[in-house]
Amino acid sequence: MTIGELLKEKRLAENKTQKEWAGNIISTSYYAKVEKNQHRIAAEDLLALLKHNDISTTDFFKELEDKKDDFHKELNSLTKISIDAVYHSDIGRIKEVIRTIEKLDVPLKQKEAFILVHKGFIELVKEDLNDNYQPDKNVIRALKDKIFSIPNFTRFKLELYTNFMTFYDYKTNIMLTNQIIHKIDQFNNDKELLAITGILSNLLSQLLEEKHYKEALPFLKIADKLPAIPDLYLPKTYIALQKYLIDYHFNKKQEDLDKAKTIIKTYQITGLEDFGKSA
Repeated sequence: MTIGELLKEKRLAENKTQKEWAGNIISTSYYAKVEKNQHRIAAEDLLALLKHNDISTTDFFKELEDKKDDFHKELNSLTKISIDAVYHSDIGRIKEVIRTIEKLDVPLKQKEAFILVHKGFIELVKEDLNDNYQPDKNVIRALKDKIFSIPNFTRFKLELYTNFMTFYDYKTNIMLTNQIIHKIDQFNNDKELLAITGILSNLLSQLLEEKHYKEALPFLKIADKLPAIPDLYLPKTYIALQKYLIDYHFNKKQEDLDKAKTIIKTYQITGLEDFGKSA
């Protein structure tokens, strides 16, 4: 929930018009756009508005934070459902999530972005299921535009790129991954490191699948430097699998192939059957 949306909720609860609510603090027309999330309200005007309507500043911001937490919990819950659906190639469930998102009372831009991500998930499943996959060019273009439009490598951009790297050719992915690696010292929380590990894993997977073995070697060295923390265990084991397969390509040592098979078997006996099959 935004500040404007909470202000509107409070105003309606008091049965006041926008003119009564805004008083002489800001114009009614400007305030109306604040409620619609079309304009921002200055901090001093917001404080004056709350005082004018006898609303506790502390209570207002606590309620705003609580509602944001509830919103993020709901989005996280829906995302988990979709990720599980992608893992099990269940397009129907992803479409159900999209229908749920369409009904959410959230700002339009957030809703559109979230729906776009889930349409991207559908394209991922289609690509995985269909050898003659024909991508939805509008969805792919919109996803690339969304990734490009975020100026810095925020956690959101990292996660977005991680999910949809498959829609880029390997040369573009090498270029973008190198840009991220050059800034790796700026990332210090586990979620960012998880996204970066996923990026390295996805790139190595693409290079291995397309037989660009030499191009993969520098990224294996980078992956070796990633910290050993629980959140990175699964993607790091997948990188280890890729390393043994690449080593086997160059050295033809049976022990490398045996180690790769052991990792795949580990996936299969720990409830990650689909992951083991894809490996």
